[in-house]
Amino acid sequence: MVLRLLQSIFSATPNQSGKFDPALIRGAIERVVDGTDPRLRMVRHYRKRLWPAVERAIEYVIELVDALPPPVEIRSHSFTADPRLRALFTSTRHLQEILSFGKELHHYRQRIGGGLPTDLYAVLRTERIEKNVLGVALEGNMIRRDVPQITVNFHNHHIAFPAGSETKTRREVKKRAFDYLIEAALDRLVAVRTQKQQLEQQQRQLLQKKTKLLRGANTALEPLLDPQAANLSTPASIDKRLREIEIELGQIRADSATLDDHLAKVVVTLREPEKHLRLDRISMTLDHMNIKVDKGSSRNANTLTFDDVLLGKDRRITAMFIRFPSDELLPRPDFYDEANRLLYLGGRPRLTTI
Repeated sequence: MVLRLLQSIFSATPNQSGKFDPALIRGAIERVVDGTDPRLRMVRHYRKRLWPAVERAIEYVIELVDALPPPVEIRSHSFTADPRLRALFTSTRHLQEILSFGKELHHYRQRIGGGLPTDLYAVLRTERIEKNVLGVALEGNMIRRDVPQITVNFHNHHIAFPAGSETKTRREVKKRAFDYLIEAALDRLVAVRTQKQQLEQQQRQLLQKKTKLLRGANTALEPLLDPQAANLSTPASIDKRLREIEIELGQIRADSATLDDHLAKVVVTLREPEKHLRLDRISMTLDHMNIKVDKGSSRNANTLTFDDVLLGKDRRITAMFIRFPSDELLPRPDFYDEANRLLYLGGRPRLTTI
């Protein structure tokens, strides 16, 4: 039921006051609670406290996904015609394999249980790596070696959210983006719990160490074995660190002592979605080898624009809506024939059926 409500909210449009159907917001709130800590339902007025934050998160997700450009059309000639695809894929075959054999497309085939739509829509997602290398460059009629260059490579390609229309694909992306914000809220709760456990473990270890010192145990080698132990080699230094840990633990316990505090952390996360999920449109000029070129250079290159989705503080994914004809997908390979082909190429006799 909650899943259907969440699907509906990303199919709906706000009313004139900019607000969504209250039933849909309530459904989204319940999904937040189920995804973080179901015990939050015990907090008085939990729906009322979550309502503005959830509504803000939904509005943000809708604006973010709607800001992505229309789908790039991919057909048999697209690889040679579109420099963005030449930058993203190593060959036409590579492009065809990514489109044809993705796990999500396989699941989509099973889900619809029949023939594929004439045109499929999806999100192409990949990750970009930039490396500083020493390469070869042509300057006039001279070939220079060991020239500092930046190469750009794309890897980890995936086709996600396949559907028979752009609207359905965008709706699925919005649902996933909203769920990602729920995961960010859960991570915040888990991080506090993990930090508390780590401090308590460190506290126990220090107390054990202090006991050894007070009993006269031989710890002369510990600073050599553990560099961090060099500053904790006396009961006084251990006591000082124990007091620091107790202060940190006291603050954590004060901040997470009640479900009310847990709810407050979830509210803060959803109220500030831009801290966890952002779009970054970047442009770069690349030659045919995916080497970065200065814009003023005379070298043959293309200036390309990509949309990156920033997840959290340090993860970046290049995302692109695409459209491609289902009749150009490669057939699923016959592994028996493939084994025969490999054995034949290796000079061995072909397998025969009985």
